[in-house]
Amino acid sequence: MSEISLDTVKHIAHLARIEIQDEDKAQAMQKELDEIVVYAKQLEEVDLASTDPMFHALDLNNVLREDEIETPISQEDALKNAKSTQDGQFKVPKML
Repeated sequence: MSEISLDTVKHIAHLARIEIQDEDKAQAMQKELDEIVVYAKQLEEVDLASTDPMFHALDLNNVLREDEIETPISQEDALKNAKSTQDGQFKVPKML
């Protein structure tokens, strides 16, 4: 017996904004959704009692460097390669 009814398939299709006009397509989608439900039930049977939860597949470490006080770049050095400047700032075209 099917876990998913045709009415449920049509409701899911409506929520997903998928238009299903053909009854055969609805039945095909019903079969696919049933297979997904069966697979999910198989996953529920896996014994995870001795498995620690994971937040990521790989161990991640913070790769940021230590904060160090440095001399900032001067305004002149920051602007020396700019194509156009005005009043000590980068001049760019209007973007509207």
